[in-house]
Amino acid sequence: MAHQSEELIIEALDLHKSFGDLQILKGISLQVRRGEVVVLIGASGSGKTTFIRCINLLEDIQGGRIRVNGRAMGYRERSDGSLVRDSERNIARQRRDIGMVFQRFNLFPHMTALENIIEAPIHVLGTPRAEALEQARGLLARVGLADKASHYPSMLSGGQQQRVAIARALAMKPQAMLFDEPTSALDPETVGEVLQVMKELAEEGMTMVVVTHEMGFAREVADRVVVLDQGELIEQGPPEQIFSHPSHPRTRAFLSRVL
Repeated sequence: MAHQSEELIIEALDLHKSFGDLQILKGISLQVRRGEVVVLIGASGSGKTTFIRCINLLEDIQGGRIRVNGRAMGYRERSDGSLVRDSERNIARQRRDIGMVFQRFNLFPHMTALENIIEAPIHVLGTPRAEALEQARGLLARVGLADKASHYPSMLSGGQQQRVAIARALAMKPQAMLFDEPTSALDPETVGEVLQVMKELAEEGMTMVVVTHEMGFAREVADRVVVLDQGELIEQGPPEQIFSHPSHPRTRAFLSRVL
């Protein structure tokens, strides 16, 4: 379990998101405090991935507000109350505070593991190359891949690629990390190595929001489990409460299928 503070890092207020006529998020509100590990669970199509993509401004919202470290993310409000998307430059600056790890690793195939990690610190943060290289080597060691610095993604297993992706996100020194089903594309034998890195991050106090179907991870590592269903937040609480004494019938129905 993480050592959380009272300080709010992520705040989503009444988020609404639609694709055409299909409502994906129906007024979701969620607060995440510094050092807290929040795990989102629910059936496929419940809105989990869309929700964290909205937090990182990878999807536009139609209503609601997102704040990170107390600052509004990605949007300005018109006098009539409607939202206007901020400039891409400002959004890029805000995204630095939030690391994102995807289902697919999204590594640059023509770059080595080390080069993948130093790319953003050098070109986005302006980190001197020597400093970025030293930091990247340290991050590769942290995720158990110190000997893979010169390997290209095609030379790595899926689990190793995902650990490089985690190191790459950490290289930006984010305030929080978002994980979108980080083990769903992995072979079963490599799932554990990625979950172990995530557990270590949680123990070190990293603020994390994790979408996952790994219920054992949710039970062991989460400070809070949040259940989404059909675009609504239907229940949240400590893992023991959610897994052993869920109060919402739709939570009970979902858990009966996956446990």
